[in-house]
Amino acid sequence: MKYFFKRFWILLLLAILINIPLLVLGTVRTDKTVTLKGDTTIVKDFVEIANPYEAKGTLSTIYVISLDHSTILQNWMVGLSSTSELEDLPEHYLHFTDSELVQMGRIQHESSIMYALMLAYQAASATDPSIHLEHSFDAYVVAYYDSVSEFRIGDRIIGVDQVYADADFDQFAELFNKAVSAEEPHTFQVMRQKKELEITNTKENLRIAGYSYYNLNQKTASPQYKIKQTNVGGPSGGLLQTLALYNSLVPTDITQGRHIAGTGTIEPDGTVGPIGGIQQKIYTAFEDDMDIFLCPKENYEEALLAYNTLKNKERMKLYSIESFTEALEVLTHEF
Repeated sequence: MKYFFKRFWILLLLAILINIPLLVLGTVRTDKTVTLKGDTTIVKDFVEIANPYEAKGTLSTIYVISLDHSTILQNWMVGLSSTSELEDLPEHYLHFTDSELVQMGRIQHESSIMYALMLAYQAASATDPSIHLEHSFDAYVVAYYDSVSEFRIGDRIIGVDQVYADADFDQFAELFNKAVSAEEPHTFQVMRQKKELEITNTKENLRIAGYSYYNLNQKTASPQYKIKQTNVGGPSGGLLQTLALYNSLVPTDITQGRHIAGTGTIEPDGTVGPIGGIQQKIYTAFEDDMDIFLCPKENYEEALLAYNTLKNKERMKLYSIESFTEALEVLTHEF
């Protein structure tokens, strides 16, 4: 019996000695960010078009898993993987809380869906004039603020000097462009948590970034559409979302039976912007047997480095893309 209790206490002590360091390493967070391979997601999972044209192939976005303020244990485990990446969290992001980072990603994703719908319906209307989606400017939504700024994530700038966007958009736009230069004193009208407040422009306050939000008239849209709920955040699916929506609206199938993946933000004018985690996205697309990968021009050199490490890389073609129009041209003429 004494031997049993002695052995029990020895095992308990060993368990404590082993688990406490692991617990510490797994809970102490750092100013690092970890990027891991994610997965391939067919874009139609985000927006559903009524009576869509069916595609013979697929259009997919590639998401990665990002862990900001990663733990010591997570940082160590990244070293065991050749497809993961560990970087310093940018200094200008250190003041954000976890909930703010999540909110930031949600705003980015919502704006990309919004821009994709506007662009896809506009492009498809050139083929069929009955296709339309009315929209109007709503607010400029803050998705980043500097640590010394009075703005916060989610602030909706709805007016400047008491000129509101919904009443006189042209004058609002003119005043907004002047206000963001901080050369003259102006006052922003801001909605924050359903309360209106005012913020005066200073060089510090204007260290912000965000997105133009629009009111989309879903009731009069033709054809009708439905935005599905998702936990995906960030703007990197914008290009492929636009392509997939366009393909659902027109009879010509741009996939031609191919499995097409890609990444890139989208702007209201169709410009494709850079994203993060491009190397992990290349690896994921290749492992998921994609035929084509569309890459933002600004990420192309980094993407090419990962692409050139792939065995039998020729089975997935890599293209540099600057705009939605260019992506359509590539998919239409590449057979």
